[in-house]
Amino acid sequence: MHQIYSNDISSLSLKGKPTGIIRMEEDQPRKSFCTWFHSLKVQIWIAWLGVSAGVMAGTVFAIQYQNWIAVTMCFISSAFATLVLHLHMAYKKTEMAGWSSTKLRCIAAVGATVSFISLIAMVYCLVVAGVEHQTLDRQGLMGANLWIAAVWFFMTAKWSALTWRFARKYRAYCEESQPLLAAPPPEYSVTI
Repeated sequence: MHQIYSNDISSLSLKGKPTGIIRMEEDQPRKSFCTWFHSLKVQIWIAWLGVSAGVMAGTVFAIQYQNWIAVTMCFISSAFATLVLHLHMAYKKTEMAGWSSTKLRCIAAVGATVSFISLIAMVYCLVVAGVEHQTLDRQGLMGANLWIAAVWFFMTAKWSALTWRFARKYRAYCEESQPLLAAPPPEYSVTI
């Protein structure tokens, strides 16, 4: 096993014939799953998935089940996923460097507020659905089923919390790069 990764060419041979060396690349370290999962490309794909899941689920709950609470929360969740996607794309294209920190602070505040309200609404839906003994069979899903509404309140809480997280992260990036982008002070000239 040691010979496969060895630099010694003379030690590798197959039935008397010299073979090429199989070496691991020393220049590129291995990336762990966490490093891969938190890469910007993966985060963009996850945001696209959130946008499409919200739109598709909202359409299904509107047409097939007429669960208007879930429909509303599906589309709100999709809107926050779109906002997260926009934040990622602006960061990737370096358009965010010109944004004011106040804009990102407002986006973060809205995300945190909606996340908190959505979590409270999710707990309320779970409690009321349990007390009213709502079911998850085909007939139970028709109309205002609070189990499904709780799922989409959770999804809205998740995407709005991610909006809060990434707005704060990118605000720190903008505040760090703002002094580099600031125009130099004007030159003063004295006219007599």
